[in-house]
Amino acid sequence: MLYYGLLLFFLLEYVRPTSYVPALSALHLNSIVPLTVFAGSMLSNGTVKTIEVLRSANTRWLMFFLVLFVVSGLTCDVKLYVYNTFMVVIGYVLIYFVIKKEVYDLDRMKGVFATLILIHVIVAALTPEMFSGDGQRHYIASGSFLGDGNDFALSVVIVIPLCLFLMLESTAKMKKLVYAGILVALVLAVVVTQSRGGVIALACVGLYYWLKSDKKMIGAVGIVAIVVVAVAFAPTELSQRMGTLTGEQLDGSAQGRLLAWGSAIRMAADNPILGVGVGHFPVKFGVEYRPAGVGTDEMPWLTAHSSYFLILGELGLPGIIFFVGLIVTNFRSGERMLRAMKMHSAERLATNRRLMIALNASLVGFAVGGAFLSAVYYPHIYFLAALLECGREICRKSTGLEVVAQGSGEEAPLAYRGVAI
Repeated sequence: MLYYGLLLFFLLEYVRPTSYVPALSALHLNSIVPLTVFAGSMLSNGTVKTIEVLRSANTRWLMFFLVLFVVSGLTCDVKLYVYNTFMVVIGYVLIYFVIKKEVYDLDRMKGVFATLILIHVIVAALTPEMFSGDGQRHYIASGSFLGDGNDFALSVVIVIPLCLFLMLESTAKMKKLVYAGILVALVLAVVVTQSRGGVIALACVGLYYWLKSDKKMIGAVGIVAIVVVAVAFAPTELSQRMGTLTGEQLDGSAQGRLLAWGSAIRMAADNPILGVGVGHFPVKFGVEYRPAGVGTDEMPWLTAHSSYFLILGELGLPGIIFFVGLIVTNFRSGERMLRAMKMHSAERLATNRRLMIALNASLVGFAVGGAFLSAVYYPHIYFLAALLECGREICRKSTGLEVVAQGSGEEAPLAYRGVAI
């Protein structure tokens, strides 16, 4: 029951039914469901013990992040900004705990993947104007963190590897065809948003898959086929926007990003330990760190338009250490798991290898796409942190790969049936 409550939470958080049926707001489902699921999961004595979750590496990273929030709240100018963001992030951290406790086998992992894929299909279907070909960039009706095409593109890029995993794992031809169709639709969804960051992130995900492929020629043919389809359906506005990324062709959006990134560096230089405060980047940019010679009428208050520069400016060096550390340690752990499985290749390891590649590919999509979007306080990294650890644990249990105990609770060198690797 708690597992299905988790799936319901994903639906409520991404689709936001209250955006379409305002009367549902009276039920407060977006608060009641996650809190109920979290409380039930923490109190249950299920397959995964709460103490195991607390000892995990990602939990320590997130606890460190929450401590930074507390310090920021004590030292910032406007405490309400920190409080509002903290309430959003703490909700995602609670769901991180639920995922860690409830997603403990491959079937449950597949259920989460299928739910996330279905949710993005629903969101796309509820925004049909996005596919109208009118050349305009449309906002996502569900609101929340899926505010515009850039936000939606990043989220879709993260889900595409999960869809590919389910397609490759499907044994029934019809199911495989359904997932293949959805995969093409998701790729097209990234293209029609006209999101340059989304397209670059998608390309990096494709490159990662190609590098991991044992059949690189077939992989290259598949990538070329997807590119041909994407180009065939891509609006002309996308190619024009891609051409404004460099040199003298920089458009206003790209120039604004560069100015915001420069301001983030100056914020961190002035406040290397504490930053300017969570949620303070736009107001600090407008009041104290606006570029020289730029008036208030020429450029509105800007966010950083980059997860890395946002957290650097708002939480200083400790913030960027958390963010980069969380991404890098999880990616490296996944790669270590893949190397270990490759050393002991067997048919029964194929599913586990696909799972780890899919999860790491999603992380690559987030890491690259997040460079062009302020997504630190979106749910993606918190959910991915949980799914990545769950995926590695599933692989260990089902393949014989184990962690050599070191007493500290940290991930140690992998072993296969007790033999260190």
